[in-house]
Amino acid sequence: MPVEHLTIEDPKELIEIVSKELEGIEKGLKVIGNDISVDEKTKIGMLCHDEGGQLVIVQPVLEEDKDVIIHVLKCADYVDSFKRMLAATNPKSKIDPSKPPRVILLLPECSEETVKLIKHIKDVRIDLYTWEYLKIEDYKGLHIEPILISSPEKMEEKPKEKAKKETEKTKKKKEEKPKPIPEPKPEPTPQKTEKKEETKPEPKPEPEPKPEPKTPPEPRPVFEHPPKPKEEKKEPKRKLKLF
Repeated sequence: MPVEHLTIEDPKELIEIVSKELEGIEKGLKVIGNDISVDEKTKIGMLCHDEGGQLVIVQPVLEEDKDVIIHVLKCADYVDSFKRMLAATNPKSKIDPSKPPRVILLLPECSEETVKLIKHIKDVRIDLYTWEYLKIEDYKGLHIEPILISSPEKMEEKPKEKAKKETEKTKKKKEEKPKPIPEPKPEPTPQKTEKKEETKPEPKPEPEPKPEPKTPPEPRPVFEHPPKPKEEKKEPKRKLKLF
């Protein structure tokens, strides 16, 4: 069965063909708008949202060039700036403005340099596909091949949340390491402590009162023996004779 490769020259024609093949790229994508101008050189091919309410830029490109990654990042920044307004004006779409927009980039050919650049982009999730427009008998359609698909969980995480999770993982790893069982230390034998009898301090003897210095007795006056009185010579008594 012969397979014919068809060429597409009009970017609008490519957008129209891709819009019919969205389910083959990712299930649940719903288109909000097409061909949205960002600046003079940059346009958003299709603006969609997925089942979780995250905005998705589907960017089909006719030819790979060196500026394709710059244009894609411009589109993501532009959508991020008015995602709250989109959520307010499209309440039925259930757009979640807390989630950053992501990109699905479709290239006809993909160089290794482009793959390396996309791998180094951390803030925007970019899923990379290649496309071919084929004709098999009377059937025409796109053949889309995934080249680089980022993990949704990792890209939606904020840098702070990533850092927290990494620290938690390192903590768990440290906790999982078996700790060496310490050798049992010999229990110290209780030493008998003899109760010392409380000895009351002996009362100190009161100091004896110092004897008062004896005052020498006053010297008695030495008296000289008074001279003996002179004995008076008594005259002999005369006897009286009566007769």
